[in-house]
Amino acid sequence: MKQHGNGHWHGHSEITSAAVRRLYGHLSGPDGRIMGLSRAEYTKALDKAQAVLDRPYGAGLIRNFANTGLTVPYAGPGATVHSAWVNGEVQRAHSMADPRLDGPRNLELIQDYIEEQLQAAHGSAADEIKHLGAASHALQDSFSGAHTWREDSVYQGDVEAPITTLHVFDPGHAIGVNQHRNTHADEFDKPLAGSGTVRAAVEANYRMLRAYHLNRDKSPEDFRQALRQTMGPMLSPSKAGVQVSVAPTREWAAERDRRVALESGTPKPALAPAELAHLKSINAPTIPLRPAVPTSRPATTAARPTQTAARPTQATGRTTPPLQR
Repeated sequence: MKQHGNGHWHGHSEITSAAVRRLYGHLSGPDGRIMGLSRAEYTKALDKAQAVLDRPYGAGLIRNFANTGLTVPYAGPGATVHSAWVNGEVQRAHSMADPRLDGPRNLELIQDYIEEQLQAAHGSAADEIKHLGAASHALQDSFSGAHTWREDSVYQGDVEAPITTLHVFDPGHAIGVNQHRNTHADEFDKPLAGSGTVRAAVEANYRMLRAYHLNRDKSPEDFRQALRQTMGPMLSPSKAGVQVSVAPTREWAAERDRRVALESGTPKPALAPAELAHLKSINAPTIPLRPAVPTSRPATTAARPTQTAARPTQATGRTTPPLQR
């Protein structure tokens, strides 16, 4: 998801602003403030904090670099443009998948990341907004079709639409490189302002902030339990489970196109079961997940933690232009 929209479509900034507007409409005190901040001050601080997650340049450490077990320092392109095949750990901050882990584990890590950020905010007055911004960014991303797919009710604004699929990011797809291992569909990066996914993202961010401030003065354990009650239904798996979409197969592309149409308000009929079965039968994985896996295995099945290292060609020193997601 992009940071800034243009009025016709919304990005993180507009979703953040709308969520804070709702928060202040319900919780601000007689002086119109929360945490001593006016709505404009709170919006500016929270938006700045969430935008840090999409900074194009940065420095830090990549743990388990390309699944080698090594910790490698980086300086240059920010973590937001790191390939999931190189830096799997950072993907949870954007509600995306580490391709070497299965769907349930990836979703658990996303849930844990958001909870950790909220707990960090609760325990640190100095960095409170910083951690609220990180939690807001990840939660908003979970409603972007470029990052996750939820059940179709999300296109009607359902904030509790269960998650069905987590996608895998490789920045090379933007210049025609490594397209075979990227399922971050850029078509979803500019959701229409009134779309169901935008409405759901605003509602989710509002609910999280509201729960945070209503429970801000509670003990750490009471705070954690209260936030779990709020966050759980918004980050739940579908009854059929959660998949990791590791390669853009024909089946994946057909589902992407169907969802793009739903997002834009021009729905297309779902593929007939027979056609879906046919697509599954002819799809072979582009990237073997581990050496022993036969090539007839569908590429969209959940990745396993035992996968071998991805090819180390996606080092972060590449010249790929900065992307926002």
